Amino acid sequence: MAIMGGGADSLTVRAIQARDGATVVALACELATHVGDPPPLLRASDLVRDSSGADRWFDCLVVEIAGEIVGYATASKAFEVHTGKRRRWLGDVYVRPSARRNGAGRALVVALARHALALGCDALYWELWRKNVEGAAFYRELMAEEAADLAVMCLSADRLAAIAAGETPPKPQ
Repeated sequence: MAIMGGGADSLTVRAIQARDGATVVALACELATHVGDPPPLLRASDLVRDSSGADRWFDCLVVEIAGEIVGYATASKAFEVHTGKRRRWLGDVYVRPSARRNGAGRALVVALARHALALGCDALYWELWRKNVEGAAFYRELMAEEAADLAVMCLSADRLAAIAAGETPPKPQ
């Protein structure tokens, strides 16, 4: 996808490959630990399946420094019929702490931005855990702004099941 820099410390951003699955799952576990989530119930083969081929759920990019994967990013398509707008929804951006502050995260976002523009998207959206001060600072450096007119809403699996069954879901506590 994109190669940035040169020499031994060169950054390379590319699409995930089958051989990368276990490394990206390990990075996802690091991210989960960092934000206090349980480890993802995800096998490397499922990650590769869901991020590859014509029927993929999402795109996954990895960033390498000197041939070692040190981070990843995921994004999926979104579309609003009432506005006719194509958008990208960013799932994760994660770079190992030892590889931060050298352009790896920025390289991932640059690759995502280029891909979004190539798809004709008008925006890239994501959610940011409010306690993630380091992430917020990173995104501000990229000139990202909080979308004050939006609230991220969620229906968990139990509520989805209740709605699908025609039930009135229990109110959140």
